[in-house]
Amino acid sequence: MFLERFIKKAFISFYEDDSKYKILIEIIKNDKLIESQIKELNDKKELKELIKEIKEDYPQHYISTFLQTINQGVVPSCNKQEYLKREIEIENINYICIKNRYSFFVSMYDLVKLKKEYNFNIDFIFSIFAPIDIYAKKKDNYMYVLILNNQITIIAYKENIPIYADISFIEKNKISQEEPEDVELLEDIDIEEEISEDIEEEAENMELEESKNDLEKTETEFQIIETLKKSIKEYYEHYSDDFLEKIILLDTIEMGDTIKKLIEDELLMDNEIVKFDLLKTLNSLAKGEINV
Repeated sequence: MFLERFIKKAFISFYEDDSKYKILIEIIKNDKLIESQIKELNDKKELKELIKEIKEDYPQHYISTFLQTINQGVVPSCNKQEYLKREIEIENINYICIKNRYSFFVSMYDLVKLKKEYNFNIDFIFSIFAPIDIYAKKKDNYMYVLILNNQITIIAYKENIPIYADISFIEKNKISQEEPEDVELLEDIDIEEEISEDIEEEAENMELEESKNDLEKTETEFQIIETLKKSIKEYYEHYSDDFLEKIILLDTIEMGDTIKKLIEDELLMDNEIVKFDLLKTLNSLAKGEINV
């Protein structure tokens, strides 16, 4: 066991978001981080090749990700009877008890399906709620919102127990894939004749791309607000009549400060934006599983 302290271990976390694979590789030796790499890949084939290389270089490795489907949730108890009350079929789920107080569950079918998607073994597949839970420090009348490009995940706590959870997906409007009608193109602006057509076209494309990105960001902000309206309404109607003190936005996509003001204006809620390192959190969860 003494020698094992000096063996390099590789912790690899990954997830797919907006048709791209985000990966973090952390190399640990003697319980210390000695190397860290962040990568973004365009397809599953590239991911598989990268994992193969890492496995060859580091025989002792741990791969983790999280389940992104809606077939998962939280139960404010570890008692199987509470699952039966909620008409959750125990034989079709995998669940884990947290601090003997509450539990996360995921669909067994979705777990098997995820494992079959890749040609490498995934050591840890966490519920999407687990990274939020490990981050959350204040767990009384607080709502945490994890924001990805394609997904919004929410947990609300009361007396240190998650009593409400929800997952929704962000739909990209078709208009974001088309040329915005209200964008003023460079061809409509007087441009000095000596500028080449190639330069003009490049500038035009850049302006269009920026406009599309702004439009997609606006769409995402709108859907976050609408999702929060629905979730807060459900929370007060069916889960608690205690006042929600604060919303914490766990931002993985660099939303900016506009969403904070929108929440304040539209929902009259105090909120905070936290730049959230989801990949690092997944690796932390994996390290906790093997006591590193």
